[in-house]
Amino acid sequence: MLNSLSSQSINPADGLPDDIDAGASSDLQARKPRDWDGSMRFGIFWPGTRTLLPSEKISALNPDPLDLDNQIALAKACEEVGLDLVLLGDGYAPSSEEGTRIGFQDPGIHALTLSAPLIMATKHLGIITTLHSTFFHPAHIARFAANMDWLSSGRWGWNIVNGYRDYEASLFGFETLPDTSTLYDATDEAVQIVESLWDGSRRTEFSGVHHKSHGKMKGPYPPERPVFVCAAASERGRQFTAKHCDYMFASPANLSDLPGIKADLARHAGEAGKSQPPEVLVVVDLMIRDEPGEALALFTDLMASIETNEAGKKWSGQIGRLRNEKATPFKFPYFVGTPQEVADQLIEANKTHDLTGVLFRLPVWSTQEVLNLVPVFKILEEKGVRINPKLRNYSW
Repeated sequence: MLNSLSSQSINPADGLPDDIDAGASSDLQARKPRDWDGSMRFGIFWPGTRTLLPSEKISALNPDPLDLDNQIALAKACEEVGLDLVLLGDGYAPSSEEGTRIGFQDPGIHALTLSAPLIMATKHLGIITTLHSTFFHPAHIARFAANMDWLSSGRWGWNIVNGYRDYEASLFGFETLPDTSTLYDATDEAVQIVESLWDGSRRTEFSGVHHKSHGKMKGPYPPERPVFVCAAASERGRQFTAKHCDYMFASPANLSDLPGIKADLARHAGEAGKSQPPEVLVVVDLMIRDEPGEALALFTDLMASIETNEAGKKWSGQIGRLRNEKATPFKFPYFVGTPQEVADQLIEANKTHDLTGVLFRLPVWSTQEVLNLVPVFKILEEKGVRINPKLRNYSW
């Protein structure tokens, strides 16, 4: 990626970049390489709905998520500024009628469906898609993933999610979801089946406690395993993540918790015989404005607008359970200020807390919010905290 914007337009009406053939993406470029060099990686937690926070005020500031042009324009902006990846979360049921009314988590395009046009509109950006291991049979996941890997030429990854909301699981016939350990045991079996089905040289013969699969899946097959990601707050979840995943995305209330999370992952990775633990992507809020004090004033006002009605209360319970953070479920680390201030904050977090992976959550999402990162990344590169993706072959 470039330190400043290239001449390529980010006009949402343009569709695909001029130099990409929609039918030959996998033939035009080498696979996105893995190169864990210790420099910082940056991504976006994709805003797949009108608002990621239960606030009518925030929702009113954001574009229509069902307008594909908005989604493609955002993806192009992410690639232009040099983001490494985006992660598309997903769910199957609205959390509340009030949430639906304000566009909180509903409506939204299925992450797998949305990933395809985002892949076709970009050349280097990693696209990580949520697929629930509890709601899809492993053969479905293996087939979906193999095709997305082919379409993206190795730029696609799987965000492995068990599911944790009973009102969502009931759509699939569950009265209640099993406990966390059982869910991860089942997902461990699912991963074994998926990886076996990607081996086109043999049949899969698997009979486990939770899943069964017998036969051979037709190609294409990934020439190497796609990137795996998991958000894990429980001990069993981190054990699973250390064994199987390339990234863990975490949402600690304080960045001071990060060294402990990394140490825990390193311990589990060693127990699993892994030479290195997964990289950690920390979910943080981001807001950048040019004038001193402007971003913080707006951010503070927007965070204060989070609803205490049905939508907010339901989300508080959900996010608290997911993060294993009951006391302050709404509290996330944030980087807010002028470009120089945000760059300084990131450099300090890297130095003090070993922050090397960042997944920005944008309360207000638009191409301009992403483009505001250009001067921040330039400062980080000048300080040696970040390596321009172009100089490392756009590696994960």
